[in-house]
Amino acid sequence: MERSIRTNRLSLPYAPPPGRVSGEASADPCRTRKEAPIIEFLKRRKNAKSPDSVIHIRTCFKHLGAGPAGRRENQGDGGSYTAFEDDPVSIFLNPAGIATQSDQISISFQTYTAYPKREDRIFENQTQTSVEAEAGLADPAFLPSYLGAVFQLGDPDSPMALGICFARPYHLTYTFDELSDPFSPNIVPDSEVDQALGRFRAAFAYDFRFREVGEAGFFPHIALGLGLDVGFVQWNFNGDTREEEDTSTGFGFGGGVLLGIYDNTENFKVNFGIAYHSAIEYDFSISPNILPSFDMPQQFNAGFTFYLLEGTPLRITTDFQWINWSETAESPTPNTPLNSFDDAFNFSIGTEYRIQVSEKVFLYPRLGYRFFDAPWGDKDNLPATGHFKLVLDTKGDVFNIFTMGLGVSWATEEGSFRMVDVAGDFGGDSFNAAVGYNHEF
Repeated sequence: MERSIRTNRLSLPYAPPPGRVSGEASADPCRTRKEAPIIEFLKRRKNAKSPDSVIHIRTCFKHLGAGPAGRRENQGDGGSYTAFEDDPVSIFLNPAGIATQSDQISISFQTYTAYPKREDRIFENQTQTSVEAEAGLADPAFLPSYLGAVFQLGDPDSPMALGICFARPYHLTYTFDELSDPFSPNIVPDSEVDQALGRFRAAFAYDFRFREVGEAGFFPHIALGLGLDVGFVQWNFNGDTREEEDTSTGFGFGGGVLLGIYDNTENFKVNFGIAYHSAIEYDFSISPNILPSFDMPQQFNAGFTFYLLEGTPLRITTDFQWINWSETAESPTPNTPLNSFDDAFNFSIGTEYRIQVSEKVFLYPRLGYRFFDAPWGDKDNLPATGHFKLVLDTKGDVFNIFTMGLGVSWATEEGSFRMVDVAGDFGGDSFNAAVGYNHEF
């Protein structure tokens, strides 16, 4: 089962933001104005006319961890994202990460790995069926894989934010053999399931300060976030003698914690994040023990983010991920040698480096690695759900996936940032790509 890039993954600005505006004072304006009430802060932000006022606002949020409009990180730097605090994608990946973000939106499109059935004529009266992996967009293609917006409700001393997003983390296209005899060695791909799983989320996050804004030291802050979800699934089954389709909704939740472990405010910073997404169970009109279908799995993530060098242009991320695929599908027919779907345990590491091209333009080249664990334990004996056995041509049950990406950001005259990102990964059953755009207000 191929997880999304963002969520796998092109899957996203950080402290300090990509590039200070030329002429920014070295003194910390947050220290001199940190007692300003929220109304005055928001009024200054809305009516800011000079570069100095824009710098003040951005610098204050810089110390809290927020930066300019974000980057399509997860695919480009391996899929590590749990300890981020600077992009709207955190609404879905770890809602605690939005607490200190400024007002911004994010949109991205990506491909997913699919395993459709394919028939080719090899002789005049003979065809051959294969199930090879290919990359493709989810249907309908005009819907993004991620669309999210963050609204900052607080001030630099008491940051809190509301986030709303739509995510399509999984798109499953699998081919099966409907088994008449589960003990027979003959496997014939005769059925196909196409299932698009989406999730709407509304999230709130609050950041608790243990140190004054801009003060160096251990444990400067902790952010907590919680999201409420509505899941939506579109399911299609196509067999030799039967075609069915269905839609269903379900409810779930997600939450996370983002802890600032250490920040010297100059050249070293460490964050730790954990996040959990509940499963979403769907009530299909046809029971999963009759035709194959999948619920959205529960998931747990934990990871670190390190910001290094003077001005912290280098970022290194690591993440561990557990996806509970074993509970999403019906168990195989009892008293047969058929395997069940397995849980996935993934690990990723990624790097990003900020390069200043001009006063207002920055580049973000990224590289990453992901150890990707497929939800099957043996590529030569694939799992089954009910009396349907999975059939596909796969390279293995674990994959070493390498990722790369590039982001380009630029500042407007008002001091807001825009960013365009492209990313890709290879080493799995198919090459996948993603493109995204972030817009800061």
